Amino acid sequence: MDELTGIYWVIAAAILFGSQFIPSKYCPKFRPGAYNVSMAWGILACSIVAFLVLGMASINTALVPYAMLGGFLWVSGNYLLIIGVAKAGMARAFCIINFAAIISFFGGGVLLGELTGVTGTRIGLMLVAVALVIVGSLLVTTTTPSGKGKGSNRAEVMKGLLASFVATVFFSMFNIVMGYVINTGGTTPGAAFIAFSPGIVIGALLLAALPGEKGISHWLRAPARWHYLAIGQGVIWSGAMVCIMFGWIGTGIAVGTPVQVGTQTIVSAVWGILMFKEFKGLKDKGGAYLKFGFGAALTIAGIAMMAIV
Repeated sequence: MDELTGIYWVIAAAILFGSQFIPSKYCPKFRPGAYNVSMAWGILACSIVAFLVLGMASINTALVPYAMLGGFLWVSGNYLLIIGVAKAGMARAFCIINFAAIISFFGGGVLLGELTGVTGTRIGLMLVAVALVIVGSLLVTTTTPSGKGKGSNRAEVMKGLLASFVATVFFSMFNIVMGYVINTGGTTPGAAFIAFSPGIVIGALLLAALPGEKGISHWLRAPARWHYLAIGQGVIWSGAMVCIMFGWIGTGIAVGTPVQVGTQTIVSAVWGILMFKEFKGLKDKGGAYLKFGFGAALTIAGIAMMAIV
């Protein structure tokens, strides 16, 4: 697969990734750990379907532990991102996720050797592109509210941004592990998906048992509608994951991740701002929208550079 086709797959994945948290907005009292469990079951079911549809190609058994580790890393990050979205909103939380571009760029280049043979000029342009994506995200994270009312607590928003940042570290490690399993190990997307999904389920169950999460009892008592919404998010994420794995074949994670996080940031921010009114606690809405618009423009410029250099 050529790199440009890979970028198309990555953008398709990013649109789904950026939209995946819409279901969670409709069940805000569902604890993150319990929500994670229902979402994980949705992912496991989709991984079985993807494995059957995309082919029965086998995976090197030596890579299965790596894939399961990847699943555990991802679900840990997702647990934190659920907290981040609940406290800071989709728009701000997903802007923090842009930091995955830096970690994945260097992880793919240094650990997986994806930039071997690339000219110094091109690497320099890629670094500029990554910087544009990151600066764009920082502009949006400065739009924290200053009030103390419900939905406008600055301290809560900052906690959400911190949770989102730590989630980014887990997601970046997941990208590196799965980049190794798929590109270095030659594993097909369907086989990789079925290999890491058990790690997601196991990790979700362990996280639900953390103090303060009320364990499986909260999960069992939750209304059926909440479970359907969480499973729905798992289905959306699964579609995005299939697309991104095809995209990585063409781009690698060093190039693919900046394009992914930049695109999904814009998508999630639009959902958060327009659909859920997440900027309602701001005193200077005009300035916030200006920062967001300029940040989005920088992000798009970075994506465009990554696609053409």
